[in-house]
Amino acid sequence: MKKTFLTCMAVVALFAIATGASAITCTTDQRPAATLLIPYFQATFDADGTSLGTGPNALDTLVTIGNASSAPMLAHVNVFNERSELVLDFNIALTGFDIVSFGMASILRGNLPVTPRNHLHVDEVKDSPADTIPGTQVTVNGDVCQRVNGAVFPNDGGYLRVRPTSAATPLDNTLATVSYPAGPFPTAFLFQVLDSLDVTADTNTCGGVDNIITNPIHGYVTIDHANYCNLSNPSDPKYYTQDAIGMENNLFGDYIFINGAGLGTFGLPAVAIEADPSLSDPSPAPTSANSLTPGRRTFYRRYVTAGDPLGCTNPATLTGAAAAFWLSGVDCGGGDQREPLGLKYAARWFDQAPSVTSFFNVWRASSVPSIFDLNGRGDLLDLANDVVICDTAEPTVTLSFYDEDENTTTQGVCPSPCKAPKFNFPLETQRTSISAFSHPGWPAGWVSMEFFNNSAPVGGALDQAYVTYDFEGATQFLSAGITAAQLDPSSCQPLLVPVAPASGGVTPSFPVIPTLVGTGPS
Repeated sequence: MKKTFLTCMAVVALFAIATGASAITCTTDQRPAATLLIPYFQATFDADGTSLGTGPNALDTLVTIGNASSAPMLAHVNVFNERSELVLDFNIALTGFDIVSFGMASILRGNLPVTPRNHLHVDEVKDSPADTIPGTQVTVNGDVCQRVNGAVFPNDGGYLRVRPTSAATPLDNTLATVSYPAGPFPTAFLFQVLDSLDVTADTNTCGGVDNIITNPIHGYVTIDHANYCNLSNPSDPKYYTQDAIGMENNLFGDYIFINGAGLGTFGLPAVAIEADPSLSDPSPAPTSANSLTPGRRTFYRRYVTAGDPLGCTNPATLTGAAAAFWLSGVDCGGGDQREPLGLKYAARWFDQAPSVTSFFNVWRASSVPSIFDLNGRGDLLDLANDVVICDTAEPTVTLSFYDEDENTTTQGVCPSPCKAPKFNFPLETQRTSISAFSHPGWPAGWVSMEFFNNSAPVGGALDQAYVTYDFEGATQFLSAGITAAQLDPSSCQPLLVPVAPASGGVTPSFPVIPTLVGTGPS
């Protein structure tokens, strides 16, 4: 009787923890999330691929990932270059309430976070006579990814949420891991990584690399909750259809820009992108023919190019009381279920060098991955047969600069009497000085940035962006990083994004604005 009572209480407590917190999706807020975005990172390297150690040109970005839940979980880290070409990805295992930090310079050289084969984690539920008492730390012997002789045998309450009998890639069950050899990477692969992230156009996909490193090395990172260790990534449709991506809102983190001289050091929170069941969408991504009905507007929507029915595709799943919670639909949604980012932002600026100057750090995502020209069709359904190009650029952004007396200068796509458009943020991630822009003569002010572009594929309905800005002075303690203000009332339906009429009427049917939802075990 006592054992049954304890088991029931443990399951009830798990449900209570999982739904106790709340957040508002479709707006940027700092809550535990299912995906984290590091919108821009930078690092510098010597010509031989070693990290540049000291001095003002020695740049690095420190990234920290935390698990706000008592439940152990897997995170899948994806490193993209400025054209959203995947350059590197790997898995990290986080024990309950765990935190992992790493420098991007070290990561790019091949020193990946390693989880020991013998480790401790908190057991969630007592669901068998042989199980330990819930809430105690137990030792797990063997691979965190729980592979035994080429097969996966997950334990209840462990890191896995889905047993990948039908995995995202054929080698997930045998090669996907969180235990990596010590770096650095072999020389050929090291230069493939670094050269694909430098400021020149050559990349591994775009014609190969020339092994000449031009600093800074830069790009952006996404970190997803993963249901199992995998070798897939967000640009692979099977990442969604084969349940590799998880839906638990437990990740939080930050990133810090540093340099070897100790100046220009500042940090920002990782962008928290929550999963919400109301953003489930089992349909394939839209085409130019149905651009006004793109389904849900979500963070990874441009990559979900195949229909993904609700529920788990993998038929063999976990068992036991813990699984009754984890696999009740929480981790197997339709598509990515991630809230999108907005299209309009407000950022401040200073232009009084050398005393103080400012930079805009802009991440943006077009409706289609920028390295594909899609044969001019504007569709998302057949990337394998589309042409890869390496000179694409994002559309010009409308910028309205104001000084402190409301004098204004406007650039980009704007109504008359607008100045001639100026190419401003052409890549999917960049760091740009205020000195690159025309603005009022006063040394300080703010700028309104409008990223919507209705001439883009799918009418621009899937475009999104994120902006931070920073101030830097010539001496210590004059550096600060700030998140730009989101001006859209809802990132799920920005003001200018087209909305399709409902069948037989004129009431907008896209998208559904989510309500308050739980943020997962915390």
